[in-house]
Amino acid sequence: MKRDRLTKFRYGVHEFFYTLLTFPRAWRFMLNHRLWNGLRQYGWVARGLVVTGVLMGLFMIGEVVDWWQKHTDDPIYSLAIGGDSLLLRLVYDAYDSLSDGALNYVVLVLLEVVTYHFMRRTLQIIIQKDVEEAHLFRPFLQAQIRMFKVLTMGLILQTIIVDVFGEMLPGSLQGLFAVLVEATILGYAIADNYNEQFDLGIRQSLRHLWRHHVAICMGLGIPLFIMLKVPLFGTVLGPLVTSVAAGIVLREKSDLHLVGYRMSAKEQEKADRRAAKRARKEEKAARSLS
Repeated sequence: MKRDRLTKFRYGVHEFFYTLLTFPRAWRFMLNHRLWNGLRQYGWVARGLVVTGVLMGLFMIGEVVDWWQKHTDDPIYSLAIGGDSLLLRLVYDAYDSLSDGALNYVVLVLLEVVTYHFMRRTLQIIIQKDVEEAHLFRPFLQAQIRMFKVLTMGLILQTIIVDVFGEMLPGSLQGLFAVLVEATILGYAIADNYNEQFDLGIRQSLRHLWRHHVAICMGLGIPLFIMLKVPLFGTVLGPLVTSVAAGIVLREKSDLHLVGYRMSAKEQEKADRRAAKRARKEEKAARSLS
């Protein structure tokens, strides 16, 4: 049954605040069920962390050398004290690099392995949904490629929306509008992990969330956007607790786990045409072999 616009708006407001209130539950759920258990089965994660550590080490070495060249004649206590101290500079640079615009998307791509694991573990517990061999490299690689595609599409979409529609707003609202757009797209990227577990394609996932749960995406994205502003601690924990929150709230507000994805009339027509085309190809191949 279709809702009128006012009813949709009211339901969207409800879903938005319901999603925000899910985050404390998600945090407790994550701790109570120790969702990090099982990460060791991803043997290649350790190698990835080593590479990340090396890159961070090179970054810090570069900062140390650059700072030292500029302060060779300063007293040694300036290493840790003062407005241009090395420690403050490292903190500020890390903060800027991890929380600035497109780099939020980079963080989500790099953390897809743990986001993927936490979403899978959450669904194992709340709906007893298990994915065979999900810990192997191939399923994760597919999830990683999908996240890259989703975030690339999201970054392009964000740029277009902000550039086109942001100019129509007063200057005082343009920044807020840009934040809301980015937060919603970040939330969509996490919610897409949920839809992926039920075999929705990227386009199907986007249509499903836009039609029914865009307020949930915004409710997931705003806390995530804020947490990504906290260097290191927030950039690691933010995507994890958001993925757990997405699993919980979409389980309660979406019926994918009960009835699956329902195609629109146009989607069904396209699917029927593709199926007929495949059937003709198979029939032709069978005749050529006989």
